[in-house]
Amino acid sequence: MSTATRGGARVARAGRCSGRRARASGRARRSGATKAGEDDALRGTLDAVAVATLRALGGVARDVAGNANVKPARFPRGPREDVALELVYDPLKFLERAREAHGDAVGLTLAGENVVLVSSPALARAVLVDQSECFQKDGTAFFPGSSLAGNGLLVSDGETWARQRRLSNPAFRKAAVETYARCMIEVGERLVNKTWSRRGRRDVYADFNDATLEIVASALFGADVVGARASKINGAIKDSFEFFGRRAATGMIIPEWAPTFDNVRYNDAVKRLDEEVYSIIAKRRRAMASGEQNNELDLLDRLLLEKDENEGDGNDATGMSDKALRDELMTLMVAGQETSAILLSWACALIAERPYVGDKIATEVRQHLKTKENAGSSLDASDFSKLPYTEACILETLRIRPPAYMVGRCAARDVELRSDVFITKGTTVLIAPYLIQRDSQYWNDPKAFKPERWLVKSPYSEGTLARDALKNLGPNDAYFPFGGGPRVCIGTGFAMMESVLLLALICNACELRLPPGSSAPKPKALITLRPDEIKLDVGPRPRSVF
Repeated sequence: MSTATRGGARVARAGRCSGRRARASGRARRSGATKAGEDDALRGTLDAVAVATLRALGGVARDVAGNANVKPARFPRGPREDVALELVYDPLKFLERAREAHGDAVGLTLAGENVVLVSSPALARAVLVDQSECFQKDGTAFFPGSSLAGNGLLVSDGETWARQRRLSNPAFRKAAVETYARCMIEVGERLVNKTWSRRGRRDVYADFNDATLEIVASALFGADVVGARASKINGAIKDSFEFFGRRAATGMIIPEWAPTFDNVRYNDAVKRLDEEVYSIIAKRRRAMASGEQNNELDLLDRLLLEKDENEGDGNDATGMSDKALRDELMTLMVAGQETSAILLSWACALIAERPYVGDKIATEVRQHLKTKENAGSSLDASDFSKLPYTEACILETLRIRPPAYMVGRCAARDVELRSDVFITKGTTVLIAPYLIQRDSQYWNDPKAFKPERWLVKSPYSEGTLARDALKNLGPNDAYFPFGGGPRVCIGTGFAMMESVLLLALICNACELRLPPGSSAPKPKALITLRPDEIKLDVGPRPRSVF
C-alpha cells in the first residue's frame, strides 16, 4: 500500500470515528442547548475532526520521513521519528528533552520536512545577526496565508519587507513612542481605579487583553476609534485572536477558504476589520489632502506622512499604498496587543507568588512621585527610565516567560552555522529563547525569578536598563525576547514603555495574591507562551508609606 493510500485510510478512519463521536455528542446536547451551546458543540466537533486529522497526518509524515526524507550532509543528529505530534501536544517539554538528548543543534523531521532546532547563544547570533542575510523570516509558520496579517512586517520578506520597515521605523522612534504614553496611563488608571477597585478574583489575562487592545487601537487610530467603532474593531480583533488560538491548540491549519464554523466566523471578523480600517485610511487621506492634520499624531498619521527616501526626493518619493497600510496596521494590532497582555499577565502572576516584589515596586513608585515637581501627579513618559526595579521586573518576566518562546527562520541559501551544523536552502531553523534564557550555562539560578539580576550596572551602560539588556542579544548573547538583528521587533520600545508604566500603576494601587490553595499558573505554549489559567485575588493597596 502506498504512503498516500495509507494516509488516506488514516484520515478516513479518523474522520469517521470523530464524526460518530461528534454526532452522539450533538444529540445529547440538542435537547436543551441554547444557541451559544450549539455553537460550542459545533466548534468542539470541528476541533475533534481537526485533532483526528492531525493524528492521521502525523502517520503520513512518519511514512514520508521513513521513505523519502533524506538528511543532507552534516545535518545535526536528532530523533529518528517525525516529531510533529510531540511538538504540537507539549512544545516546552519537547524542546527541553530534545536539547538534553541531542545538544544545542538538533536535526528534526517535522511533518516530513527537515527542521533544525538551535538553543545556544552562538548559533542564535549566527542566524539572527551575523548571517541574517542568509535567512528569511518564517512568519508564515504562525500566520500561513493569513488574510489578517496580509503581507505586513510579520510575514513579508526581501525588498517588500525592507521598504515597509524603512517607512515604519520613524513611527517607533523614542520621541514618537513617548507621545503614546498618555493613552497607556489613562487605560492603566481606569483598570486600577474601576475594574480592580474592589477586592475580588479577576481573570487578569482577560482584563489585560481588553486594556492592551484599547491602548493599541488608540495609538494606531487616535480619536477615530471610539464608541461603536471601537466596539466593532475590538470585537473583530478578539474573534481573530481566538481563531488563531484554537488553530494553534489543535495543530491543524485548515485553509481559510474552507467553509468551517471557525473559518466563517474568522473571515467575517477580518471583513469587519477591513471595512473599518479602510474607512479610517480614506478619511485620513482626505483630511491630509485638504490640509487638515491632528495636533497629536497617532501611528496612522505617521505612517501616512512617510515617504521612501530611497525612491528619490520630493514628488518622486512615494509612501505606502492603502493595502500596505492596512497590512501594517493589522500586523501592529496582532503583534502589539496579545504579547503585551501575556507579558503583563505573567508579571502579575509572578508578583502574586512573591508579594514582597509588589511592595518594592509600590515603594519605588511612591518615592519617585514625591520627587516630581507637582507632588501627587501621575506617571508620564519621562518616568519610564526612573523606575529601575519595575523595569527589572519586566525584563526578568521576559527572560523566564518569553511570550515569543520560539523564533523561526528559513534558509534562503545553503549556510554553515559552524563546522558540524550545515543548513541547506529551504530548511527551517527554530531558535528557542525559552531554552537559552533559562540555561544555567549563561544564567545564575536560571529558573528563579530575580529582578535584582538586572540592577547590576552594565559595562556598556547607555541609559535605561532595557537599552542595556536588549542591546545586541543581551548579556552573553543569551537574552532576546524581542528577537534580534535586522528583524528585531519594531515595537520593542512601545512594549517596554507600556508594560513598565502599567505595572507601576498596578502595583502602586493594587495588591496581587494567588487564590488560597491555588498553585502558580502553568505556561501553555501555543503561538505564544500564554498562562494556562490566571485568576488572581486583586484588591486596593493601603496608602500607607512602606
